[in-house]
Amino acid sequence: MVRSSFLVLYGLLLAGPAAAQTPKPPAPATGQVAAPMGFKWQLLPEVKAAMLLPYTWSYKAETSRDAQAYFLTRERIVAGGQFQTGMSVNVVRQMKAKSKQSAAAYAQAFSASSGRKAGQQVLGQESKTQGPLRLFGVRYRVNNGAAGAKIIQQWAIANTATDTFYLLLFESPEKDWPQAWKLGEEMIKQLRLDAGV
Repeated sequence: MVRSSFLVLYGLLLAGPAAAQTPKPPAPATGQVAAPMGFKWQLLPEVKAAMLLPYTWSYKAETSRDAQAYFLTRERIVAGGQFQTGMSVNVVRQMKAKSKQSAAAYAQAFSASSGRKAGQQVLGQESKTQGPLRLFGVRYRVNNGAAGAKIIQQWAIANTATDTFYLLLFESPEKDWPQAWKLGEEMIKQLRLDAGV
């Protein structure tokens, strides 16, 4: 059986060190693990990744000169790209050429400033390392005035071998957070990244 080069980030993002080392069951012959009930796999082909997408949610991909962006959202994304609950994934390759910083330095600096602006409050943060990946997580609350607060779980991830920067943001209005996070947590812990990207 040929082992996939996809990295499963569950152990890195959400589990403790012991769980991170627990071997995963082998993938089915198709190379893809079956999606949990209520989800389907959404391929992110330009970056050789895959994420879980809840059946009733929307998906949109955008390409810019410097980055590839993906949106997996509860609401249909309209002009202007606004949504209330969902995941956005931004991928920037060759980070040093674009920012004058390595992907790891950029991820760390980006994370250090997240949740610290006016009207924001850091609720928790952590950092982890495994192999070439450096992960910097921040959960923070954003006060949106009359619109109500929202919670954001952010992961700035750097692949030091390929100098690729990943930014994952799961957000939801604070009033909906407990229910929304049940989906978001599953989406993040099942994220598949290709180690060669």
